[in-house]
Amino acid sequence: MNEPWAPEYRLQLLEVERILSDNTELEVKDVVVLDEGWDFFCYLINETFVFRFPKRRAEVERLIEEKALLAKLNLTTKTPHFDFWVDRPVGFHLPFAGYPLLSGTPLFEISKVDVDPNVIGSQLGQALRELHAQMLTSSRPPHDPVTEWLPGAQNELENIADVIDRSLFEACGTLLTSYQPRNPSERHVTTHGDLHAGHVLVDEQGQLAGIIDWTDAHTSNRYTDFAGLWAWGGDGPVMAAFNRYRRVPTSADWAQLRTQAIIDVVQLIDFGIRSEDSTLVATGQGWLRDRQNEGVLDDLYAEPD
Repeated sequence: MNEPWAPEYRLQLLEVERILSDNTELEVKDVVVLDEGWDFFCYLINETFVFRFPKRRAEVERLIEEKALLAKLNLTTKTPHFDFWVDRPVGFHLPFAGYPLLSGTPLFEISKVDVDPNVIGSQLGQALRELHAQMLTSSRPPHDPVTEWLPGAQNELENIADVIDRSLFEACGTLLTSYQPRNPSERHVTTHGDLHAGHVLVDEQGQLAGIIDWTDAHTSNRYTDFAGLWAWGGDGPVMAAFNRYRRVPTSADWAQLRTQAIIDVVQLIDFGIRSEDSTLVATGQGWLRDRQNEGVLDDLYAEPD
């Protein structure tokens, strides 16, 4: 059985060079694999442009929606802008897009001891304040997104039981079963939808440099966009983010974003195991251990001091 992230095709680098030469005015001198994510192949061209190719036909509509959203999005933080859009390419069967490379290192690759996490949290809080003030996606009734992910998370936790520490396995299992579904009433907002540490760029001075990969942007509960920051850095940078965001979360808000973060990290480790990526596994385990050592896995509903 194919994994859900499995591509429908593969491209050799020479094929990428040919496709770009046939469909753009770029003089392609250098092609490097930048990333293979869940849904897209990403190539760095001439050390200047990033080109994204859908891994499956089903992702085309999401790329089209991302293009439309980025054209309307207005943030002080840098975001991609599709300078290249090839809807019906010659010699290739799917649309693809390209944008100037945003400088910076993914937060995923940075330890919080090497930067000031509260600075990054504050700057990300400002970016989210700006984003959530713009309604760029279709409206939907208030809902608790965590309830949609809990069943799958329980299965993924079982999948990684032999890899993570027993104390972490038991703590995560207890917390997932203790989550109390919410009946949120506040208006939903346009969210990034996948704001994990790999999509946050940081410059050499430890400042927020950009936010990438907006394919999952949708209308949802605003607290979903804070979960990735918590997974990486814990309560501290998230408190700094909320301070800049000008909002005081309730204990239920904290429980929601923390639970989502745990679900996301469990999924990261499971994905790392199944895709044989030891870096993902080690990073996910490290984050869970950090949160355990900070004591925040004892009670997801506890409000920070």
